[in-house]
Amino acid sequence: MRSTTLTTLSPLIFILLMLVTNGHAQPMPFNQRVVDSIKAQLPLAKDDTIKVRGLIMLAQMYIRNVDSAMVMKYAVEANAISKKIDYRLGRIDALGQMAFFHAITDDWPKAIMEINEALPLCEEKNWQQRIYLYSVMFMTLSKKRDTKEAKPWALRALRDPHFQSSGATHKWPTYMQLGLAYEQEGQLDSAEFYADILKGYVAKYNSPDMMEASGMMIGDLARKKKKYNEAIHYYRIGKRQNLLGLALTYDELNNIDSAIYYAKAALQSARTVKDGLVAVESAKLLARRYSTIDPKTSNEYLKLYVDIQDEVFNNTKLKALEEIKLNELKNQFDKENQEARFRNSLIQIALIGVAVVFLIAALVFFKSNRIKQTANKKLQQAYSALEATQAQLIQSEKMASLGELTAGIAHEIQNPLNFVNNFSEVNKELLSEMKEEIEKGNIEEAKSLAINVIGNQEKINEHGKRADAIVKGMLQHSRSSSGVKEQTNINALAEEYVKLAYHGLRAKDKSFNAALKTSFDEGAGTVNVIPQDIGRVIINLINNAFYAVSEKSKLLGDQFEPMISIATKKSGDKILISVKDNADGIPEKVRDKIFQPFFTTKPTGEGTGLGLSLSYDIIKAHGGELKVDTKEGQGSEFIILLPVG
Repeated sequence: MRSTTLTTLSPLIFILLMLVTNGHAQPMPFNQRVVDSIKAQLPLAKDDTIKVRGLIMLAQMYIRNVDSAMVMKYAVEANAISKKIDYRLGRIDALGQMAFFHAITDDWPKAIMEINEALPLCEEKNWQQRIYLYSVMFMTLSKKRDTKEAKPWALRALRDPHFQSSGATHKWPTYMQLGLAYEQEGQLDSAEFYADILKGYVAKYNSPDMMEASGMMIGDLARKKKKYNEAIHYYRIGKRQNLLGLALTYDELNNIDSAIYYAKAALQSARTVKDGLVAVESAKLLARRYSTIDPKTSNEYLKLYVDIQDEVFNNTKLKALEEIKLNELKNQFDKENQEARFRNSLIQIALIGVAVVFLIAALVFFKSNRIKQTANKKLQQAYSALEATQAQLIQSEKMASLGELTAGIAHEIQNPLNFVNNFSEVNKELLSEMKEEIEKGNIEEAKSLAINVIGNQEKINEHGKRADAIVKGMLQHSRSSSGVKEQTNINALAEEYVKLAYHGLRAKDKSFNAALKTSFDEGAGTVNVIPQDIGRVIINLINNAFYAVSEKSKLLGDQFEPMISIATKKSGDKILISVKDNADGIPEKVRDKIFQPFFTTKPTGEGTGLGLSLSYDIIKAHGGELKVDTKEGQGSEFIILLPVG
């Protein structure tokens, strides 16, 4: 005898149902056995959450076959039952499934309506569903060829409080969509930032969906940068090749036969799965390529292009979209009207109940209302004035910071450039003199001039490298890390970079020696950080300490014993990393400036003034603090505080 609920399904079906319960409305591979098992149980199951999950699973599987009747049948039924039993998560997933299907089949008005209905149902705990709906909205608006309107939805997902702590499964669609948006806007450097992240994911995870979708974005970017071999590689990864991408690549390589072959395959596939955009682009490419070799065939593809274009972007859909916007406004207006009518009803009931004191109540109400209106008006005026003042202050602060940063950049780069320009002018004159001496036969004098030219050229090279270091430091300072946080043994990390810094300094100056003391707390354990970034901070602080004691040692000689201490310690919910030296400390007059970009106490040519500024930003990005404790004549201690979690 078969049970009346879905809980008696085979273990395989039950596990799949649990996965759907914990996930969100994404397509699933079609499995006929699973489909038949669920269908057999549905008529016997009562209307509860388990039945809803089964219906959503069926819709997710049928979407792989682009079977609109079955997808909508099960998704609509799941939504109806969820409404009936007040199952919010079921409604979100059902609406998300309908929206996804309508998005991939170019029915974007319906997709937008369903997303607008699902999003208000998402509570704080439904962040996975919320990010998924943002992704579907991006896809919907991209199908509508509205990148400008689509991009903010991907950014909304990126800025969701739960996004950074989520796994690769939730992150990669957003990274892919941002890459596509920047690539379509022509901002190829920004697109490449996300392409590099996706390449890492593709190499790490064996996910067909991830490989195919990411391969499309990476391939498009590589093709725009004319890296055709890379484009072809990424278009071909995954179970299904990106046929249109291959057609466009071979078209740009002027490989006509391959371009036509893949364009035809792309068109056939797109018509099968109802992908209007791919069909439009494929038909357009075929019409253009056949125009010179077979005008009749070209006209056929041109007519098909026009027909598909009209099918995807017809007036009915545009009108439906406008109706959606009007309905949203109407619903808002109706809601406000309903609230107003409700308030009026309460007032009328109250007036009837206190008819005896009607006149007094009316006078009190009138006076109170006037006072309230006057107060609200004054409050609004004060608030508007405050907003205007705040905006002016923010703008003034931005302009002041920009001016200060620009002046710093100009000052730092101008110094080495002046040397380059001056030595270039001197070399020009020396070479002219050398030419004259050679013509006169004064070889010794010419050699002397050549030696001067070589010396000046070395100076030009030295100061050119100085300018290059400043620019690289600026780029490093402005670039956000692409690393991934991981649980890291803080003691091992500190020890590794201490040795690296010490041996690096010894390689530059073999005569330098300093006592190096370490004190690592065995209870420090691990902390969730980007190891390379924290290592960069540690090595920068240690290099600064080495430099400080080295300079003092040069002045005092044997009277001074250089000493550097590195320590770690766990203090409550924080990990402390300390780098301490016994040099001369930091003068009080410059302590407030040491974390500013381009500020350095080192002589010209020996520091860019970006190390501590960059270190400060890295620690802040990890939710920590970078502090300094210094006394003139006694030394300095830089302290890193990182959260344990």
